[in-house]
Amino acid sequence: MINNLGINTVHVDIKKLEDLGLKRVEMCLGRMGSASDRLYKMLEEIKLAKEMQIPFSIHLPMVISDDFVGDYLDVFFLDPDPEKREMSFRMLEENLIEMAKIKPDYCVLHFAGVYREIKEAFPDFELVLNEALKRINDLCQSYNTKVLLEYMGSNIRFSDYKDWIRVTRELSHVGLITDTGHLYFASLIHGFDYMQALDRLASASEAFHIWTTKGQKTYGESEYYKKYHHIIPHAEQFKEGDWAFDTKSVFERIAKERKPIIIEASTVYKGKTYFYQGIESVISILENM
Repeated sequence: MINNLGINTVHVDIKKLEDLGLKRVEMCLGRMGSASDRLYKMLEEIKLAKEMQIPFSIHLPMVISDDFVGDYLDVFFLDPDPEKREMSFRMLEENLIEMAKIKPDYCVLHFAGVYREIKEAFPDFELVLNEALKRINDLCQSYNTKVLLEYMGSNIRFSDYKDWIRVTRELSHVGLITDTGHLYFASLIHGFDYMQALDRLASASEAFHIWTTKGQKTYGESEYYKKYHHIIPHAEQFKEGDWAFDTKSVFERIAKERKPIIIEASTVYKGKTYFYQGIESVISILENM
């Protein structure tokens, strides 16, 4: 089986990739240190990846606008407020200008935003959705950059994964990335079958994020997510043990696509030993397929 497995560089030194058996990286600002320090680190990692000829992707944003309100990963492309929508588009274009120079394999973008309840009427939502997708695709085409939208069920008006597949299918520079953890939470929130959704999304996606969690609660209600955030995948994680899914089965399904898979996990749960054992574990699955 082709090893297209990589990792987010927030918790791993890019110089250790070869020793770990990993073949690609995804750059992300993370939250450790000042904004200037994080940007400097990311630019240095991009430079090193190019020198080492390591394929890389970038989780946007890399550049954060001075007027941006909220967490750096927040997005407002589908917000009822047109000014907030424009704020996200401005920041996206600022980042795409830089991506045109850096030339990553692809970029990852949060798109739907967090709107878990319908708090106000939004009669133009479908129009806003379609115009946002077209505008993002046009911007990506202008700057010759591929952007993958990360599937999440966090927007109640745009949560059906089948709709995500449908609306991105015909776009030239916008695709999908499936995140195993966020898909699990979406399956709990919206009551769909996890493995059935994974199978559909795997075929339609161009890349994957993999991490896991435990329990039957989501995000702010999940004690495991609040305490450990993204947990490293291990082959011995099974639903019978209250894990989100059978990690081996999930990893085997997405690996069959022969597309980039990025481990997006922290070292908080059981420390660095468990973290590195997890990397070895999923590589072992790959080698035995």
